[in-house]
Amino acid sequence: MPHPNNCLRYWDLADHIRIDDAIALWCGVEPAELASLNFETQCMSAKRAALVTALRTGRLEYEDLGIVTARGQVFKGAPIDELLEKDRLVIDKASLRRWFEQLPFEDRPAFLFDEARQPVLPDGSNVEEMNSQKALALMAVLLARQSAKYRAGERPNADAIAKAVLEVAYELMPNNERGLLSLHKKLSTALKQFGPEIRSHRVF
Repeated sequence: MPHPNNCLRYWDLADHIRIDDAIALWCGVEPAELASLNFETQCMSAKRAALVTALRTGRLEYEDLGIVTARGQVFKGAPIDELLEKDRLVIDKASLRRWFEQLPFEDRPAFLFDEARQPVLPDGSNVEEMNSQKALALMAVLLARQSAKYRAGERPNADAIAKAVLEVAYELMPNNERGLLSLHKKLSTALKQFGPEIRSHRVF
């Protein structure tokens, strides 16, 4: 059986996740092992309650998997508690990451925040996405050239740059900055992808 940490790279490929799977991974347990633990680990009940509250109050985005009717149509739109009870709900992972980023304490589970583990884009990947990452990497270099506070040694400091961008967003675009909360990860990914090529030239 693969080591649980090795399985995380496959979870990275999913856009949505079931609540039980999210709680298990948050607790550092591979979901398939939950049965042997009687579906309970330390803090699991508390973490479930936190996620359910976030779902009920609209702070987490989710998808209703629906139910197939006798006519073959898919019915969606059941109340949140029914979806939870019948395991017909999957949480949007990007929304879940944003939720963790806004917690009042540091809790960054590896299945969402291990920056060293990034899916490698295969040949034929979306060209537009690759160009966006390239642009992010180059803009990070431009900022780092302008000020040492945006550098970490001989490379751009993704954390400092993302923090500065968020500060400007809070000032100029209040209540419209949610899409920038994952900028640190996007910058880290872009710099990891194009960093070797950039560092082959004299940057600073």
